[in-house]
Amino acid sequence: MCPPNQTLDKTNSPEQAFSYIRRRGRFTHAQSRAYADLLERYRISPQDLGQCAGPVGMEIGFGMGAELLGWARQNPAWYLCGVELYQPGIGAMLTRLHSQQLVNVGIVDQPAQQVLAALPEQSLSEVRIFFPDPWPKKRHFKRRLIQTEFLQQLRRVMKVQALIRLATDWAPYADWMVEQFAEVSGFKLVEDRLRRADAASATTVRGTTKFEARGERLGHNIRDLVYEKTAN
Repeated sequence: MCPPNQTLDKTNSPEQAFSYIRRRGRFTHAQSRAYADLLERYRISPQDLGQCAGPVGMEIGFGMGAELLGWARQNPAWYLCGVELYQPGIGAMLTRLHSQQLVNVGIVDQPAQQVLAALPEQSLSEVRIFFPDPWPKKRHFKRRLIQTEFLQQLRRVMKVQALIRLATDWAPYADWMVEQFAEVSGFKLVEDRLRRADAASATTVRGTTKFEARGERLGHNIRDLVYEKTAN
């Protein structure tokens, strides 16, 4: 496992560049208490991920954390890092994490771009990004997480043959993702699956996320993409 209770160095943090990302929201009492009491216990520094003895996975934007914790239960030999800024979501995940007594999960509450920049090379065996904000207005496209520069950062920190799993219910964003990956060498598409919103849930490595369920209620098709990092 990785060294616990390490705090990300926030000195000269460039977080202001990501001020548009939602951090605050309405806490429940349980979420607020967990956020205040447990965050320091489970917070980890990106630099420490390079010291993990076994495989390391990362979920970027874990929401309320149900899928991340399911991944951790299914793979106890892995160390999993959840990256999230939305504080009520972090609180909700911490409540579940503490009650389930999982020891293979850590949290980084910093922008994903900043986290990747701090990671050692070839430190991740899998990355998951499920239902990121599609920023549908053209003037906001620059805010989308999946960009060529971001994918170049990902490629640096992923091991050869590591997978990146993505899902979205916003068809234009799915096409955008494919276009961005096409611009970056070193990834190959290994799965591209479209599931109709009215179809029975397909068997996947993940559960149904809150945003996926919302998309299904709205009649949106779900697109799952899997890419593998190649040696070149």
